[in-house]
Amino acid sequence: MTPALPQTAFFRRRRFLIAALIVVAAIGALIYIGVRGGSVYYMTLAELKAKGDTAYGDKIRLGATVVDGSIQSGADGVTRFVVTDGANTLPVSYGGGLPSTFQDGAGVVLQGKLTSSGTFEASSLLAKCPSKYEPGE
Repeated sequence: MTPALPQTAFFRRRRFLIAALIVVAAIGALIYIGVRGGSVYYMTLAELKAKGDTAYGDKIRLGATVVDGSIQSGADGVTRFVVTDGANTLPVSYGGGLPSTFQDGAGVVLQGKLTSSGTFEASSLLAKCPSKYEPGE
């Protein structure tokens, strides 16, 4: 039987460094996953148009601006409107509740799918806040 070697300061320091590296790597991985999951990318109408027929049926996040005078609320509870990026337009139907900032000319981020009829069926709608605050009268 061989006698146990006493732990020297070198071995204790090495174990501490290995444990610290594992903790730092775990924290780095959590930060990376959090940032990647929290970042939101949305397509523009030009990018959607470039996808062509391959975009039909896919879950898409789309950013655009509501065309002035295009908002129509139907008796069926579905709101229909048109969005634009300045060069392209796309009709949208949305059956959920509308945020208070949703109005003509508002920037919106829509999540949903493009149908073969050319209408974007939104399952969620986020209206961007205006960049300039104007108090009500």
